[in-house]
Order: sequence, then structure tokens, then C-alpha cells
Amino acid sequence: MRSTGFLRRLALVACLGLTVVSASGCADENDPKTWVDRLPTANKRPSAMRRLRQMWESKLASTTPPNNLQDPQVQQMRNTIVGPVAQAFIEHREEIATRKEAIEILATVDDARAIPALLAALEFSPGNSESERIALRAAQALRDLHPQNNADVNRRLIATIDRATGNSGSAPAIREAVIQAIAAVGARDAVPVLQRVLRKPIDQQEIRTARAAADALGELGDTSADSVNALVYGLFLNVRRANAFNNCSRALVKLGPDAAVPALIATIQNQNPDVTVLINSYAGLPGVQPPPPGYQQATAIDVLRNFADPRGIEPLLTLLRDHEQTPNVRGASSEALGYTGLALPAADPRRATIFDALATVFREGTPGGEDDMAPSVAPALVLLGDSRAVGVIEQRLQSRQLQGADTVAYRLGLLMPLASAVRHDSWSTFDRFATAASAQLTQLVAQNPDAQSEIAPVQTQLATIRAVAQVAHDCNDGDLACYQSKLSDAEKNVVRKAAYMIAWTGGENPAARQALLQHADHVDPLVRRSINIAIDSLSPHGCAECITRLEGVITAERGQESKSLMHLEAQMLIARLRSRR
Repeated sequence: MRSTGFLRRLALVACLGLTVVSASGCADENDPKTWVDRLPTANKRPSAMRRLRQMWESKLASTTPPNNLQDPQVQQMRNTIVGPVAQAFIEHREEIATRKEAIEILATVDDARAIPALLAALEFSPGNSESERIALRAAQALRDLHPQNNADVNRRLIATIDRATGNSGSAPAIREAVIQAIAAVGARDAVPVLQRVLRKPIDQQEIRTARAAADALGELGDTSADSVNALVYGLFLNVRRANAFNNCSRALVKLGPDAAVPALIATIQNQNPDVTVLINSYAGLPGVQPPPPGYQQATAIDVLRNFADPRGIEPLLTLLRDHEQTPNVRGASSEALGYTGLALPAADPRRATIFDALATVFREGTPGGEDDMAPSVAPALVLLGDSRAVGVIEQRLQSRQLQGADTVAYRLGLLMPLASAVRHDSWSTFDRFATAASAQLTQLVAQNPDAQSEIAPVQTQLATIRAVAQVAHDCNDGDLACYQSKLSDAEKNVVRKAAYMIAWTGGENPAARQALLQHADHVDPLVRRSINIAIDSLSPHGCAECITRLEGVITAERGQESKSLMHLEAQMLIARLRSRR
């Protein structure tokens, strides 16, 4: 008996030095199956799960390219481990250490067999940091896996929104990931919950949750009044200086103008009581500045502008003409009218109506006075491309109140719109005013050399304005080839001028559109907006290649929050181009 036991001990020692399965029955510790077989044993399970995670991550890292789930060896290992790992995760809820290792496997296998375990992770213990972190990882995995048409997945995701209560720990991140997963799986049953989340009172809001809810409503495409009103409400959320404006705007774009425009018009007409209540509630929050007068109308107009929808013309004209409205509301109205007018056919009489209204407001008030709306209205006046804009701005610049050297800086605010509006045959008008301003600045420096540091930036600004007008000087009216050559200029305002000159030529010119599309990913948001405006103007019957290019830019820049507004405007243009025939 002693001899037999001794031999067995020798055999065990020998097995520990082997790395392959031998006739003596030794386990291969480089084989995942060896560790899978140890999962049912309580005292071996933690180390076995840890080793499986290490082996899985090492296998993924060794593929070409790294993390290639289609690699045959990866697929073989996945088939070996997913079922047992998921089973151990579900059956041993109390073993946090084991589950922490397991969730890192289950979250990265991209395998439907992991779904039951991922759903089990959503039954976390609120307030338990480890349990919450596991749930967060599971929610992110479900978002990435996005199983479709699975009622149990949808139900469990929806329930987790309310389970992840509070704004501390991992709860906000769990809600965000779960809501993103809801959008990814297309769980339309979640729409009422998302509406409720987005429409919470301001003191109950958490901005990541609100943003995710807005994005999800847009992805799910529910055009009901309740969803639209929730998104309009979300435009006005401001939680510790963070907002959901871009997310709600983007979602409204996806729902389309027929759903969004009437609700936005009602809001600018102060006929949205929920928004009014929300805005008024800011006054009762400690340490929060109440929104400025006109905030409700101006914010809704900023979104309405992007639709360039003719239904907004009359309400916007009413606000523009109303002297009781705040300047920010009238200014926003003018900008929205400019975009809307440019999107109309060239012969549409409403373009002239818009121009006349803008010109009237431009002329109102004392030049340079507090009631002067000219600087606010000038960009929209120019945007329409009506050649009469040059004369309207010229008349203002000739005002007696604006002739002194002390008004030069103010005049530059009108010289830039004039530079943007001039054509080849009216360039001399601009040059006369620019030359006079330059002479006065030189005189001011001579009279007060100590003011050089203050005057120099104004002189630099004037040089930029001259460069913009130079496009009209260099290019004969209608010379598309000349305008296109200016699109590569290093000065962004020159590029904008060239884009507008192209837009004003009208008609459908594929070559001009192609030149514009080459700059559709310009880094400057205002240049990109001008490029989009020109593309819009040159595409009265739609433009398939424009849609492809713009979608490609959005895809390439996905995840760059700084470009979300540019993407919103591009999505609006795509929607308009698709609607044309």
C-alpha cells in the first residue's frame, strides 16, 4: 500500500511538469477545457474563472488584427467557454469575485449565448458598488450585441431604468448604457418610459440620462405628439451648466419636419405650457441664474431654423416685426428667415417678402444706438443673395451718426456683411467704405500712439474683411470656376464668401456641387454651414452623391462631440435632399 501511494505521488509530480494531456490522465493547463471543467467546484471556481479570462484576453490580443472575433481559434475557444461561464455567472450570484471575472468574458464574446447571463447581471443590488459595476458592464455589452426581436431583453432593459435610481455611484452610467441598448435593440415598448425620463422636473434630472433618452427617442422614430413634446421640453434642460440641446435637436431632425415643426412653432408662440413651467422653475433653484428674457422663443427658433420649413415663415415674420420682442428673439427670427428664404425656389414670392421685412427692420432704430437691429439682421439680409442688400447696407453706412472715427469699430460690424454681399460690379462701393475706415484707423494711431495695441486688432479685422470682398473683385459675377478656386483659401471667411457666391448662381450645377463636397468636412463649423447652404441651393431636385458624401463625413467623425452641431445641420440637409424629386 505504501508503495502504491508513493507511486501515485510521483505520478502527480510528473503531471505538474507536463503541458499536454498524457496517458496518465494529467490535465493540460493551456487548454480552456481544463479550466471549464473546474468551474463546478466551489473552491476551484474563482481561480478557474480568472484563468479563463486571462486566456480569453490573451487569445484576442494574439489575432491579426487584434480582437478579431472571426479568427478560427477565437471561435473555437468561444464555443468552449461561453456556455459554462454564463452558467456559472447565473448560478453563483453571491460570488462577486467570480462574477467580476466572468462579466469581462461575457461582455466581449459578442455571442447570443451570453445574453441570459447579461440579463441576470441587470438584477443588481442598488448601492452595492461591485454589483453596479457588473451591471454596467452587462448593459454596455447588450448595447454592443443589440439582439433584435427579443421580448425578454426589451422587458429587462426597460425595468433596469427604474432599478438604477439616484445620481451617485454607477447608477447614471447604467441608465445611460441601458437606454443606449434600448435604442440599439429597437425596443419601442420603452417609448413611454423614455418620454417620462426626459420630462422629469429639473430638480430630478441627470443630464447623461436625459441625453441618452433623447437620442433613443430619435433612433426609435416615434413621431407621436408625446415624444415630440418630450424632445422639445428637453431642449430647455440645463443641469449644472450641461444641456441636452444637441441631442434633442438631433432627435427632432430624425422624427422629421411634419412631427417637429408644429410643436416648435407652438413653443415660439408661447403655447407650450410644459416648457414655460420648466423655464419658470429655474428661478427657484439655489445658485442658478434664471434664463434671460426671450429664452424660450430664441431656443425653439434655433431648432426651427435648421428645418428651413415654409410653415415657419409667418410666425417668424410676426416675431421679427414685433418691437416688444427682445433683440435676441428678433435676431434669431431673422436668421431663421434667411435660411428658410434661401431654401425656397428662386422665383418664390415669399423670398421677396422675407427680404423686405428684413430690410425694414435693418433700417429701424438709431444707427449705433441701443435700438439698432442692423448688426443682428445683416447676416440674414445677405444670406438671401438678393443684390439689393448692397444698397440697403450702403445706406446705413452713410448715416450721419456713423461717420466719425470713433464709430469705426462699430462700422466693421456692417462692413463684413457688405463684403459678403458685394458682387463684382458693386465692389467699388465696399472699397470706398473700407478705405475710409482704414484711413481713420491710421489717423487714430497717429493721434494716440499708446492706443496702437487696441487699434491693431481692428486693423487686422479690416484686413480680413477686405480679403472677403476681394473674392467679388477677383471673380466676375457668375464665374463659377473662379469662385471654386477660392474654396481652398486659408482664410475661412473667404471660403464662406465663395460658397455663398456659388449658392447665389442658382440652378443645378454638378461640377460646382462636387467642388463644394470636397470641403464638406471643413474643420470650421461656420464654413461647413456655408458649404451646406450652397449645396442646398444648388440641389432643387435632390442630390444622391451629396447624401453619400455627407453621411460619410458624419460616420468618419462619429463620437466627436465637438462636431455634433455640424452633424445636426448635415442631417437636416440630408433630410431635405431626400425629400426632393
